[in-house]
Amino acid sequence: MPDASAIAETTALDTTLVASLLLHPSRRALLVLDATGRVLASNERARTLIDPEMEAKLREALASAMAQLADHPGREVQYRHEQPGLTLDCLLRAVAGPDGGVRGYTVSLHNPEEAPDLAESPDRARWRFALENAQDGLWDWDAERGEVYRSGRCFTMLGYARDAFDGSFDSWQALIHPDDRPRVKVALHAHLAGERESYIVDYRVRDANGKWRWILDRGRAISWDHAGRPRRVVGTHTDIHDYKQIEAQLRERELILNQAQHVAHLGNWSWSPENDNLWWSDELYWIVGLPSSKPPPKFRNQRHLFTPESYARLHAASVALLKQGKPYALELVMLRPSGEQRVVQARGEAILDQDGRAQSLVGVIHDITEQRKAEETSRWRNDLLDRIAAMGRIGGFELLVETGELHWTDENYRIHGIEPGKPLRFEETLPNYCPESAQKLQLAFRRMVAERLEEQTADVCYVTPDDRRIWLRITGRLELRDGKPYRVTGLTQDITEEHEAGERIEQLAHYDTLTGLPNRFLFRERANEAIEVARRGEKPLALLFLDLDRFKNVNDTQGHEAGDLLLQEIAGRLRQCVRSSDLVGRLGGDEFLVLLREVARPEDAALVARKIIAAVGEPVALGGLDAQVGCSIGIALLGDNAPDLESLLRAADTAMYAAKDAGRNTFQFYNASFYERVQRRVTLEQELRQALARDEFHLAFQPTLSLRDGSVACIESLLRWRTASGELRSPAEFIPVAEECGEIIPIGRWVLAQACRQARLWHEAGLQFGRIAVNVSALQLRDPEFATHVLQACARERWPSDRLVLEITESALMRDSEVLRTTFDMFKANGITLAIDDFGTGFSNLGYLHRFPVRTLKIDRSFVSQMDQASNMLELTHAVVSLGHALGLGVVAEGVETENVLQLLRQQGCDEAQGYLFTRPLPGEEMATWLAAQA
Repeated sequence: MPDASAIAETTALDTTLVASLLLHPSRRALLVLDATGRVLASNERARTLIDPEMEAKLREALASAMAQLADHPGREVQYRHEQPGLTLDCLLRAVAGPDGGVRGYTVSLHNPEEAPDLAESPDRARWRFALENAQDGLWDWDAERGEVYRSGRCFTMLGYARDAFDGSFDSWQALIHPDDRPRVKVALHAHLAGERESYIVDYRVRDANGKWRWILDRGRAISWDHAGRPRRVVGTHTDIHDYKQIEAQLRERELILNQAQHVAHLGNWSWSPENDNLWWSDELYWIVGLPSSKPPPKFRNQRHLFTPESYARLHAASVALLKQGKPYALELVMLRPSGEQRVVQARGEAILDQDGRAQSLVGVIHDITEQRKAEETSRWRNDLLDRIAAMGRIGGFELLVETGELHWTDENYRIHGIEPGKPLRFEETLPNYCPESAQKLQLAFRRMVAERLEEQTADVCYVTPDDRRIWLRITGRLELRDGKPYRVTGLTQDITEEHEAGERIEQLAHYDTLTGLPNRFLFRERANEAIEVARRGEKPLALLFLDLDRFKNVNDTQGHEAGDLLLQEIAGRLRQCVRSSDLVGRLGGDEFLVLLREVARPEDAALVARKIIAAVGEPVALGGLDAQVGCSIGIALLGDNAPDLESLLRAADTAMYAAKDAGRNTFQFYNASFYERVQRRVTLEQELRQALARDEFHLAFQPTLSLRDGSVACIESLLRWRTASGELRSPAEFIPVAEECGEIIPIGRWVLAQACRQARLWHEAGLQFGRIAVNVSALQLRDPEFATHVLQACARERWPSDRLVLEITESALMRDSEVLRTTFDMFKANGITLAIDDFGTGFSNLGYLHRFPVRTLKIDRSFVSQMDQASNMLELTHAVVSLGHALGLGVVAEGVETENVLQLLRQQGCDEAQGYLFTRPLPGEEMATWLAAQA
């Protein structure tokens, strides 16, 4: 409880804090806190209910509530404090100073079980908010219980009986138009999340007749828990359906205003100064509100007929009229006996005698009360309509059919960017519309007149005087007079934002965001249309499938931004290479499609392909550096082999791969045999991925014999594949596919392990041979872990590494790298020998042969087989043998099949030979038998 000094501080609290305290029910426990949450004062109930321990717990629990009120001082935060044997409902309010800052807090507490009548009645806040907003229907949402109270007006405004639905939240949601529900959800969430001070949204609901009716829904959370979650939200429903019918209201109000302008009541009077005789017409009696059965009051006694100010002006004007003959025209306020005021226009003139004296006075009283009311109402309504029109960018117009004269509202002038008031004619405005839009407007106008169409709407493009392109929705209604077209009236709405948003959506959905070309979806749509036209007209059509060559190099060396710029440049060049009637699209990545319409001959498609290759091949400047790429193009013609778009795409894609196989930067027409090869390759790749798991591989072995003593110097391991169906696959066919798809890595490890294991078994059986040889792919050599895997395989299979030969191709040495050098260093340190297979068919760098641990050159069988038939081959093999010996390398001849060739190799000094002359490749067991026979 606070001490005396703290209580003394409460005297310094301003009236705002006291007023806040008085808002709490007097029977509750009340606390006054300063801005830090320290208790300054409390009532008797609080001192008996709250001990120091509870005060400390409350301070901690209410900390988050005070933090919430620091951001939202206008809220009321509720919190339920529970402890064994006691439950307290707490209500916390902030007290703001003159500067808007929080000066302190008031807290009221009560035990709901002990005093349930102290809880605030829901009706209190409910009806207080309804009175503040003065709207039609009232609703109150208890978020904790999920119940919603709605006043009867919420339902009767829609034609339903009172309490037509239950108190659930979803019952009203079911009435909301499906298109409007997301907006309602967003608006409500924004308020409940504290992003907006109040909830306000308009939407459509289904009324009792099944029609959609617009309402305005407004609300505000009036109670929050200590965690910042709303507990109660109250609000109102207002019927705004009429405001959504702007066009109908405009015509209706125009008619009302026109009628009001023609309302007029005129009364006349005359007075003779000589005999003081005054006469009123019957209409004047009605205007003044006096019975016509009595004589009118004398001039001097008419003070009571006007307001004091009006009578003073009328009296002064009447004196001047009587003495000087000066006419008057005044607007006055008359007072009827009932107290009703009437606004009149009073005019008076003097009839003079021959001497210039007033012989009589005459005048008229024009009751313009209704006119003034109508004018005031008209001004208010026109101002309202102008505001609505300006907010919605809606202008009105009137077009006279006979003369073509055009009248616009001020907002319509502003929409078109023209100074208001400028005279207009329909035909004079047409040049400012885009040609297609001008034709559309003329056609709509002529059809309305000729066919008596009641209403027409057209979306058109207009160019303003300052060269802005705007989109307008013009809706016109034809009016007849005496059965003939008289005029067209209607509305002009600026829909530029709506149209541009639609164009942006269209662009994103159908065009490539990088190049601006049609994407694959739009390309397919337009290509199918072109194919249908081609079929009906029997006119040829060609599809070009383009894939850029060396594009990856640009991305890798200059970055993806440079790659994007390159693609944009290539897209522009492709457009320039084809006709406007042709179609260019981006399939994705660096792939493009070109559809050529009405191709007279296949050669014409080839001409376009050459033109594209030349254009794409030109250098492209990218940030100070030049990039140069090429393209491979596949061409497919619409016909029997490609009757539809899908077939055309497959055929052109296949032809593109044929162009790449032909050396790239060229084009190829679709060829069925190449397609079959592609399909064959796909099948091989799919089967390869399962072959190892299915144990379909096995090894064959072929020996290499020393030409010096006839001993078996080495045995080469050869991979063989027999599928589950029993079909034997050629290594020349499946090895390249395995390298391309990456399967050569696991297959190569299997071959190495199997070869080492078989060599160990032969050795343990006492068979005599030198080394075991295994063919290695260039792809395996690029693996940083390859050397480690080789050494691990030798150790695992217990085969000496110095009796292992790895046969590689010349091309494997061309890609010199740190990984390759490290790998060869490990091989050299462990005695692993390298042999260059098929030597003479590649482009070796002799420096590599010297630098790397190469010990053997194997002369390709294509040279060896022709030694005894072509002298140049004999010389070539002799050169290879001499080169190998000059480099300190052993030389092996492959493909030896005759004794004659063998003798020529001996004469040239070749070291070893391999071929069918000795034996064909044999399985492991047969190879063991052959080895045993050599002993």
